[in-house]
Amino acid sequence: MRISTGRILGAMAAVGVLATATPAQAQSAHSAQQPVTKAAVAQPAAAKNGVAAAGLRKLYDERFTVKPNNGHYPGLKVSPAKAMKSLHDCFNCSFPVKGAPKKFPKENQRLNLEACATFFACKDAPVRYHGIGTMKNAWYFTAEKGHFDGKGSKVYFNFYTDSKGYLKLHVEGYVTHPSVPDSLNKRFAVEKWQNFAHNMGTKLD
Repeated sequence: MRISTGRILGAMAAVGVLATATPAQAQSAHSAQQPVTKAAVAQPAAAKNGVAAAGLRKLYDERFTVKPNNGHYPGLKVSPAKAMKSLHDCFNCSFPVKGAPKKFPKENQRLNLEACATFFACKDAPVRYHGIGTMKNAWYFTAEKGHFDGKGSKVYFNFYTDSKGYLKLHVEGYVTHPSVPDSLNKRFAVEKWQNFAHNMGTKLD
């Protein structure tokens, strides 16, 4: 189903999201809901100059197929709503970052996450949870002071189905003042969110 920019931004404005959202938030929310086409994947999710103006820099923009394993399994034809219900039933059963709560986060709730990887020591990653207006299958985290990505950094998550009906996880990360080199930071993020998609596939299979 194609959702126009006007309808998405209008819905967000109706619930007061655009009053506080940066251009990057608003545009990312729109792009995350677009049907997955070659053109959509190729286009940047953030507004052309919005990220720089907001002090944010895109570090990664990744899409993962939700499936029980990382091999040749084609994926699961499961609705985004079912994926979100699974997370609401038990958030840390699938979300792969240390410190995640069992209950699905509430608006503006602080999560004292800790990012751990074999190639760098554990890093503090406190964030606050935020929904995205009426977009029930998407949310984002904003980094708190002490986060290794820098205060104000953001990570957006969105579940959607592709043109063949397979469930996908779209994750975009924006940083302000990261204390970890970009190459290691991106490697950690990609591995972690791939694990997230895998965990979801295992739960939903």
